[in-house]
Amino acid sequence: MFVAQAYTFTQKARLAVTLAWVAGYVNIVCIVVCGRGVSHVTGTLTAFGKDISDSDWEPLILSGWLLWWFFAGALASGVATAIARARQWKSPYVLPIAAEAGALLGFAISIWISDASQEEGGIHLAGKELLVATAFACFAMGLQNATVSRISSGVVRTTHVTGVLTDLGLEIVNVFRPKAPRRTGGAETPAGLTVHERALLLTMILLGFGLGAGLGGVLLAWSLQLVMLPPILFLIWIVWLDQSQPVADLVRETSAVPGAAAGIADLPPTIALYRLRCAGRRRGRPHRLPNMTHWSESLDPEVRAAVIDLSEAKDIEFAGAEELCLLAERFHKSGRSLVLAGVMPGRFPSLHEAGLDRLLPIGSVACDVPEALAFAHTRMVRETATT
Repeated sequence: MFVAQAYTFTQKARLAVTLAWVAGYVNIVCIVVCGRGVSHVTGTLTAFGKDISDSDWEPLILSGWLLWWFFAGALASGVATAIARARQWKSPYVLPIAAEAGALLGFAISIWISDASQEEGGIHLAGKELLVATAFACFAMGLQNATVSRISSGVVRTTHVTGVLTDLGLEIVNVFRPKAPRRTGGAETPAGLTVHERALLLTMILLGFGLGAGLGGVLLAWSLQLVMLPPILFLIWIVWLDQSQPVADLVRETSAVPGAAAGIADLPPTIALYRLRCAGRRRGRPHRLPNMTHWSESLDPEVRAAVIDLSEAKDIEFAGAEELCLLAERFHKSGRSLVLAGVMPGRFPSLHEAGLDRLLPIGSVACDVPEALAFAHTRMVRETATT
């Protein structure tokens, strides 16, 4: 899930549902146990300003403490992601999510070893115990907010719902507006989605946050010591799931054999062949596509037609097919051609379901590599002749 940016509606929806409830859960536990919300810092910053005007130093220090650790979590997410990208990890977001699980574990331990007892009206920590517990919780929420924002290119928020609720109100108006156009961009909702998809995504974030808050309240009344186990185990499961499912490689073919097989003596530099390599299967799990948008951005500017050989792929899930559709649209806007090879009739039905065959010109989806290269070469010759 975290191996690539969340560009498609399916990826963004999955991301929103799986993490919004964690934020709601942690927030309600902190409100009851620590007397402060930690999933966002709007109220904390407001309290910070009030404490300054009142010269109330003790709550002022606590508000500043919460602000710092939330910022530290966001900073740590950026550093972890930068390290992962510098080392070319295929799953650059696993490290900050694992760090969030560790921070929530620290929060759970701080509650478990405290001498707080459950009483009517709440279980409020104080002193050093309060500072330690809130530091772990704010750090975790800062990590999650920054990481999810980076994964979704800044369009999915899971630790606060103010902007989400505002955008939902705007989108509901568009739902009843005939032939509402696709949005070209927005603060909380992604570009290129239908009105109904945007409204559904925002609703899922709201419901996820509320569900997490309700679940946290119920389990907190059941056990103070074990209340943090569900979100911790869930994040650990996400990390394990990501690491247990390998990511395929896109390797550029440099030999002249494919071109010769297609009847092309010298493959021009404007045409590049990439093979999807699925080596190292883990327990029979299918491979995931790499970050196709990031791959397209790193393409040699000289390449005008890219042929991707999918022969080694066992199957392509619908989310991957959607990402290929976005890649095709990106290529079309930039004046490039995308050609797929290894797609025999009846293979990869997800490509048809996602509408990829309607986006690509006839001939852009071929059964074998020679056929795909021949089509790309003919297309480049025609474009050269017209220019």
